[in-house]
Amino acid sequence: MIDPAADAAPATMHTPAADGATGNPPSVPPTTTAPLMDDDGDFAPEWYIRFEELRPYASTLAKFRRPEALAKSYAMLERMKGYPDVADSRRMAAFRSAVGLPDSPAEFALSRPDDTPDELWDSSLADSMAAVAYEYGVPPLAMGALCEKYTTEGRRMLAAHREAQADAIARADAELQQDWGRNYDDNMRTVGDFLSHLGARTGVDVGELVTNPALRANADFARLMLAAASLLEEAPLHTGAPTDSRAEARRIAGDPTHPLHEAYMRTSHPRHRYANEQYDRLAFGRPL
Repeated sequence: MIDPAADAAPATMHTPAADGATGNPPSVPPTTTAPLMDDDGDFAPEWYIRFEELRPYASTLAKFRRPEALAKSYAMLERMKGYPDVADSRRMAAFRSAVGLPDSPAEFALSRPDDTPDELWDSSLADSMAAVAYEYGVPPLAMGALCEKYTTEGRRMLAAHREAQADAIARADAELQQDWGRNYDDNMRTVGDFLSHLGARTGVDVGELVTNPALRANADFARLMLAAASLLEEAPLHTGAPTDSRAEARRIAGDPTHPLHEAYMRTSHPRHRYANEQYDRLAFGRPL
């Protein structure tokens, strides 16, 4: 039989949401966090450790005890965000202090990198660059890297320049050899003798002049010197009294700097006959 009481009072089901007799959901304890501030307005000790992104700066943030101190520090950083005017010595000094730059120009001194050729290093210039680096707040590490880069590129450019000079000298020499043929050695000796003669008269170091790459790489310079030497040989070397001619003859025989001395003294010289004839003309008045 059906129990009539079952229809009158349906059974209630128990659910986890029910809380005793009230039926309210169970209370969840709230998550507790330490306060950021103390009652007196100071930061709570180690307030920053709750923020993961601030933990690397714990040693710096620990210095700030009140919010206004932190705000002032932030405002100063904002003012220094732009690069300071180098003429503003106070702001530049603050900038150096903020980024940890040395206080003295001496600490910016540049050292000469290893294997730096003399052509690429100037101690006075290095000192001037170090002074500029200090004035404009360039970090010494960056300045050293720039110096190293400069010398590396300088060595490369210097090597390329020397290689280009050597190629130009070789081309000029080949051009003269083709132009003069078998007379190349004689002509070059004539040019050398002529320049030595001019150098002795003027006090010019012709050795340095002849080795100058700008001249050695110019075939026209050698041609001009050969032509000038030929003109000097063909014209009277001195004008005036006959004693001038005899003095010139003595120079041919006794002065190694005279352009005809070597040819006169060395019978195997290709121009010995010419030098001998010039000597006879000057010393004895013999016609050519």
